Amino acid sequence: MNPGFIDPNNHVPDVSEDDGWDNAQGYTEEGAARTATVLPPRRKVADRAPETTAPAETGLRIGSSPQRLEPADTPSRLVVQEINGGVIRLEQEVPPPPKVERQFTFHPRPAAEKDAARQQGESKEWGIGRLHGHHWVVGGGLAVVVIVIGSMLLLPAINAPNKPREQASQPLLKEEKDARLEIINRLLEKQPEAIQLFRSYSQAAHVDEIVPLVRDGAAMRELLKKDWKPLNLSKQWAPSIESKWSVFDRDGRPGGLLEGSLPDGSPFSAYVTEEKGRLLLDWKATNAYCSATYSDLEKGTGDSSEIRGELSTATYYGASLPEEEYRSFRMVSPDQVSLIWCYARRGTPAEAEVAKEFQSGEILKENPAPRKITLRLKLGPEGTLPNQWVIAEMLHIDWVTP
Repeated sequence: MNPGFIDPNNHVPDVSEDDGWDNAQGYTEEGAARTATVLPPRRKVADRAPETTAPAETGLRIGSSPQRLEPADTPSRLVVQEINGGVIRLEQEVPPPPKVERQFTFHPRPAAEKDAARQQGESKEWGIGRLHGHHWVVGGGLAVVVIVIGSMLLLPAINAPNKPREQASQPLLKEEKDARLEIINRLLEKQPEAIQLFRSYSQAAHVDEIVPLVRDGAAMRELLKKDWKPLNLSKQWAPSIESKWSVFDRDGRPGGLLEGSLPDGSPFSAYVTEEKGRLLLDWKATNAYCSATYSDLEKGTGDSSEIRGELSTATYYGASLPEEEYRSFRMVSPDQVSLIWCYARRGTPAEAEVAKEFQSGEILKENPAPRKITLRLKLGPEGTLPNQWVIAEMLHIDWVTP
């Protein structure tokens, strides 16, 4: 404790030697006696309990000169007890019997009987190898040679059915192929003529004006009077020289396709073919002609003999058109507004022709693109919905008339 430390918060006066310590306020001897701690009286040395000495135990004494006790001094001796009371005695070993030498006896093998090699049985054939005469070896070799030579001589006759034969029609087929290639090459250079053809068609105001421009126009006059609608375009309008021009070959019939835009911005696709050196418009393909409107087909009515559209695979079936018996397709109208469901009965020619357009060999293509197609439809079995039709015949791929 530091006596020089001054606490500013301590207001008790300092202690001095003049203070009266004998007369402390509130201090009395009685009070001190009551508050003092009472301890038991201190024990004296005489009051301690005497120590008792335990008898010492004699243990094992180990030393350099141990004392041997006499038998009389040992209170108890080790008693050896016998188990059965008998005494084991060692006797002399009995000698073994004398060895006897082995006696060998030779038994000669009996002589083989005559024709013993031909006898059957394991006892007769054991250890005996059969020998074949040399004539068997020579005969087998000659037989192999004869078989090989005979096979080589018959080989041309065997392969004769598989050999491609010269057919008299091959020159004709080659001429037709060359003629188609010549037409295709000519069509590639006829884009200006195709543009002029479609310009004349778009500006026509009467059926008589388009009959000379249309393929089979004379035979289609009545149909054109019924379904043809003039485009009413200006005489000054013409398709752009930048219009896309492509050439194709559909079922052995070359043709061309002119694609562009009308004055109002709507697209057009004009299919043309060449006949007698001049281009003609395929009116049915250009206008995506259908013998019935899709609004009628959705109601289950109309003439379904010639329907054009974009066909794609589907998985929509019903109780009357189960998947086990039919293959499902989805057919969208040329203007991409309406659709109907088409079904081809499995195993029919129509199903085979349509399915091959969506298959790679025997495997169905994954997410195949829609195909332009022309079909002949018929009503489905009883219980089908109005917009469900059965494919009776595939007329042709794409919209071009064969």
